Amino acid sequence: MEMSNWLRTGAFNEKDEYYTPKVLADVIVPYIPKGATVWLPFDTENSEFAHSFAGRNPVTLSHIWEGQCFFEYEPNHYDYIVSNPPFTRKMDVLTRLYALGKPFAVVLPLPMLNYQEVGTFFLDKELQLLIVDKKVSFDGNTASFNNSFFCRGVLPKNLMFASLPHNNSKRHFVRSRMHLDAF
Repeated sequence: MEMSNWLRTGAFNEKDEYYTPKVLADVIVPYIPKGATVWLPFDTENSEFAHSFAGRNPVTLSHIWEGQCFFEYEPNHYDYIVSNPPFTRKMDVLTRLYALGKPFAVVLPLPMLNYQEVGTFFLDKELQLLIVDKKVSFDGNTASFNNSFFCRGVLPKNLMFASLPHNNSKRHFVRSRMHLDAF
């Protein structure tokens, strides 16, 4: 089997290394049924998603750093997929998510809806959006665009909005614990 471009040396993309802050991870938790197994395919034990689901939902973690490529690996059992996928692979990730056929909620940039290929992709697919009211920062600086949850089979309505207590920037900034795992 040919190695995925994502795994090739030199294929690393700095834009893919932004870890979800707790203020954003916490938003999706109430929409996942308590006790359902959640696969976090781009996450380590330090992921804010893993911490947000702790004590409420069993989680299955996987990460490319552990040799578990999302495009080739699938755990034996899970009910939902939740994560923040690599920014530069968003369309590849969406294609795989729909192929897996499980309910999912992934953090993606809302402006991607402006692109024709994205609109064409969703023409024959169920899409739900949980749009947060702030441009959440992943690095302490004010974000330049909104990242929200693109979902399938998760929300009670196809379009929902959520209010966050802050945008995780400046004095509210708390770095994701997952940055501790980056190398």
